[in-house]
Amino acid sequence: MRVYISNFQDGCISIIDGECLIEKEKIYLDAHIYPHHFCIDENDEKIYIPNSIDGVLYIVDINKKNILDCISIGGNLSQVVLFNEELFIANEDSNSIYILNIDTLIPVGIISVDNMPHGMIIDKSSNELYVPCEKSIVVINTITKQIERRINLDYKPWHLKIDKNILYVVTKCGKILILNTRKCEVINVLRGFKMPVEIAINDFKDELYITDFYDKSISIIDRSNYDLIKKIEIDGMPLGIDISSDNKLVFISDIKEDDVKVLDTLDYKIIKSIKVGKEPTTVICK
Repeated sequence: MRVYISNFQDGCISIIDGECLIEKEKIYLDAHIYPHHFCIDENDEKIYIPNSIDGVLYIVDINKKNILDCISIGGNLSQVVLFNEELFIANEDSNSIYILNIDTLIPVGIISVDNMPHGMIIDKSSNELYVPCEKSIVVINTITKQIERRINLDYKPWHLKIDKNILYVVTKCGKILILNTRKCEVINVLRGFKMPVEIAINDFKDELYITDFYDKSISIIDRSNYDLIKKIEIDGMPLGIDISSDNKLVFISDIKEDDVKVLDTLDYKIIKSIKVGKEPTTVICK
């Protein structure tokens, strides 16, 4: 297993060996590229990085450690997801989703959404793209490229995580909404956070792991009743999070300490801190 981390201030991608728990290598990008969010194509060994500074999508070869191509899209590109050989790229300036075929690098289309699209996620079971905007979640059919429905909210959605028909919505006001995607309704609201950012799901233990930036902590939530199991204090500022495929380790980026902390899900202890680049943000386990 490899763990990929974007280092915003250093302009590079760190790759951690998931077994030895050491930083194996770095992929350095051009000086004007500040990677925040990205996605990975395992089949072609490529990384897709939207750059909010210049509105360009960069395609990076993982093995050769260089930029293969770049595509000017324009605007403030915030997030990117890959599904069925297509990239969906959120543009916060034009309030749209730009769609690109990864084989031909030809644009497929542009879908206008609501204000400030950001933390998108794909529901692979339904071929739907969920796009959180300023006060709504726009649901797009990735096959027809049509908006199927809008879920209006009283809160400002930010980042999403999905599992079966349950959507976990991190909001900018410090709450987490539990939303039934079939009924399009909020079934629970989790409170007690200062600034939650990202969520990882442990399917084996049926738990949620939530980074809280201002609280400097990781909250572990029981998904059966949404009770707090444990709060783990972090000496830093936790941001991104992802979990290994075997559900044994959670990797958390800390932008204050410039490291990735490794949480053992068996006893809920931080077992290692791995130094990476400056201001690590997104974490992806592959």
